[in-house]
Amino acid sequence: MLWRILKNLDYKQLFGLLGLFIRNPMYIVPTIFATKDCMAIAEKEYGSKHHLNNPANAFRHALWVILIIQKCLKWKNNEEKAKAWAKNFTTWHEDFSPNEPLEHAMDLHNNHVGLSFYEEIKDKNEEEIVSFLKQKASEAVQIETVEEVQNFKNDLVYLNE
Repeated sequence: MLWRILKNLDYKQLFGLLGLFIRNPMYIVPTIFATKDCMAIAEKEYGSKHHLNNPANAFRHALWVILIIQKCLKWKNNEEKAKAWAKNFTTWHEDFSPNEPLEHAMDLHNNHVGLSFYEEIKDKNEEEIVSFLKQKASEAVQIETVEEVQNFKNDLVYLNE
């Protein structure tokens, strides 16, 4: 999976990623593991539906941020740095992804909401986190414009079922 991401990067994106990792080398491996685990959990819970712009996708984005933080904390126990890394890395990822503006806004928003959910569930185990996020995904709000994202600061959002 990592190879698929890397081979699709242009030089500017690759150097951006390299810069992120040079500033935070301890977070490379846990980010890779968090990404693999996130995809496996999303597949288990939703099948391939999480690749669409639906509540399952919102679940995956929130889970990804939370898992990155958790895995990074095991390598370097500094919660603020792990949260900043998760935010910076997932934002970088969305900035290089070839998404339409509304999809881009949705993904950034769901990453940010995942970051805020972390505070609520940081002491929970994986099963409890998944259950919590599935509940939040079932309550996700459908949006139709980029501007609407701002109206749902504490809710996951999606574009279509």
